[in-house]
This record gives sequence, C-alpha cells and structure tokens, in this order.
Amino acid sequence: METPLFPLTVFRFCPRCGSEEVESPTIKLFVCRACDFHYYQNAAAATIALIRDPHGRALFTRREKEPARGKLDLPGGFVDPLETAEESLRREVREEVGLQIERAEFLASFTNRYDYRGVTYYSLDLVFLCEVSDFSPLAARDEVIETLFLAPETVSPEEIGFESVRRAIRLLCDREGRISRADASPSPAPNTLIEPLA
Repeated sequence: METPLFPLTVFRFCPRCGSEEVESPTIKLFVCRACDFHYYQNAAAATIALIRDPHGRALFTRREKEPARGKLDLPGGFVDPLETAEESLRREVREEVGLQIERAEFLASFTNRYDYRGVTYYSLDLVFLCEVSDFSPLAARDEVIETLFLAPETVSPEEIGFESVRRAIRLLCDREGRISRADASPSPAPNTLIEPLA
C-alpha cells in the first residue's frame, strides 16, 4: 500500500498568510509556524447501503471513475456538511441507483482511505442494512456504470474497490452463516464502542 499523503504534501504554503514555514507533525495536522494557522484533516463521515433483494442477494454497483474504477462497490458516499448520516444514506442511494430506502438499521463502522487526485481522504464508513420494497426505479446513475444483484458469498474480495466494503460483506456473510470467498483468516470485527477505563 502506498504511503499516506500527509497534509504537507498537498499544502506547501499557508492558506492564511502564504508562508512556506509550514509543517505536518501528524497525519492529520497542518501547521503554519509564521501565523499559527492550524488545519486538521479529520476523518470524513461516509455511508454505505447494504440492500438485498427478496432472494438475499446484495445490490452492488460498478464504479465509473477513479478511485477503484471498474471495481464493485455498494451504494453510498460522503456525508455533506450539515447532513445527518440517515439523510446522506437516502440521498446517495437515490442519486446512485434511483431507489427509495424505507428502513435502515446500523450494522457497523469501518475505517477507509479514499485516494483522489493526489489527496488521501480518510473516512469513517457507516454501514446500514437497508430495506427497499420497490426495485422498479433501479438504474445506474451518478458515476455508476452498472448495478448487479450478487450473492455476497460469491464475490471475491479482489473484485471490490474499497476495504471498508470488503469488511462489510464479510461481516454480513459471517452474521448469516454464509461461507464467503474471503481469505481464511478470521473476519475483522466491526469498530465497536469501547467502555471507558475506570
């Protein structure tokens, strides 16, 4: 895997004062020593929809553009400013595949990295199990070139573009007792809330 891009590799000058006296002491922090400007590259929230048809197959999309062009994905995307995760989930599904989500249940969250035009975005992907009753509007839209219903256990991890989606599919297979094509190592646990230490 490539070395993550720190903010300093993208921002070479301070956006406030124009100084070259900048540094990136951590993976998420950009600092200007001249004017004390601080910029934090925090994880971006994103949503993923796991939608299944009456036969238990999952709705996959095929990506039209980089990153992961031509690879399989699940409907979803980044949460817009001032938007809730639930609003983002419904909007992204409507924009990408034309479907209306009627019910959504949180499944798990996974970390991910999204390399786009020389910038590495780190995201926290929130995965939801979604119910749709009317599949008639289904269509490939908005940077999606194909929609496919596939049995999740038959999909090879190499066909999937993002690690968070691979992990979501493996978790779904584990929960439902399906034997997936993923490697034989134990399925990664979802990120879970850890109780504070006493």
